Amino acid sequence: MTGIDRPPGPAAARQRPGTGSPPATLLRAAEEVSALAPDLGWSEASGLVEALLDGVAHVLADAATDREQPRPQPLVVGAIGGTDRLPDHAGCRAAAGRLRALAEELLPHPAPWATETATVMTDLGDLLDRVADRTRRGALTRADKGVVLRRLHGLHRRLRAALPGPGGQDVR
Repeated sequence: MTGIDRPPGPAAARQRPGTGSPPATLLRAAEEVSALAPDLGWSEASGLVEALLDGVAHVLADAATDREQPRPQPLVVGAIGGTDRLPDHAGCRAAAGRLRALAEELLPHPAPWATETATVMTDLGDLLDRVADRTRRGALTRADKGVVLRRLHGLHRRLRAALPGPGGQDVR
C-alpha cells in the first residue's frame, strides 16, 4: 500500500542524525574488539595490547550510547615477565585488518574523542602488521621488543589524552 509510513522493525538499525554509524554496529564493534587481542610473543606486549583493546571497546560502547563524555577507563594490568615465544603472525594480521575496518565505523561519530580513538585503532593495526612482517623474517630481537613496547605505551597515552574528563581518564 502506498502512502503508509510504518516504523522500522526492532531488527532494523536506524542511524541517528549526526551520530555516524548505527548504535548496533558500534556495539558489535565493541564486542569484536574486546576479543581481538593477538599474542605478540611477549607477555608485556600482549598485556598492553589487551588493555588497549579493552579501552577501545569501552569507547566504542560509549559512542554507541551517544554519551557526551566516555566513562572512565578501567584499570587493566597486563602480565610482566614470562617466557618469550614467537608472535602469532596470523592473529596479528587478522587483528590489524579488523581494527582498521572497525575504526572506519567509529570515524563518522561527531565526538572528538571518538575520532582520536579511531586513529589509535588504525595505528595499532599498523603496529600489528609490522610485528607480523618482522616475524616472517624470523624471531624478533630485543630491539624489536623495545620499539613495540614504546609504541604501545604511546598509544595508551594518546587514548587517555583523547578522553575528556576530570582526571578519571588517567588510569595507568
